[in-house]
Amino acid sequence: MSRSLERRARKVALWVLFSVDLTGAPVDEALALCHDSMDDMIKSNPELWNKVVSSVTGVTNTFEDLNVAIQAVSPRWKLNRMAAIDRTILRIGAWEILHAQSAPLPVINHCVDLGKEYGEKSTSGFVNGLLDELCKTKGIALK
Repeated sequence: MSRSLERRARKVALWVLFSVDLTGAPVDEALALCHDSMDDMIKSNPELWNKVVSSVTGVTNTFEDLNVAIQAVSPRWKLNRMAAIDRTILRIGAWEILHAQSAPLPVINHCVDLGKEYGEKSTSGFVNGLLDELCKTKGIALK
């Protein structure tokens, strides 16, 4: 999958997971609603949609493990006190780095970009610092 498709899939996964976090809606309902509302280019690209579904289900299936890993590198900020967009971006980044075995540097860079686009002014630095620390504590090279 090309980097641009990965970035697009990560963004759509963010929308789905953010809505689940805020509303408590079931994941399958949020995915169905997202799919129904997406433009034709995304609907007609099964590779992209499969990546979205993989990311969303990956994050939700490892939700507790991700929360523990994120909390371990964020001793001063509890997850429930973080902005919903921040913790959602962190969960996606952590899942890709720890479970999808994606190259950490591009994942971190795009998560930082998502923070700049959707978060507060401090989100990008917060996300960058925590995902970088996650890699360090898990012995994952940033390559």
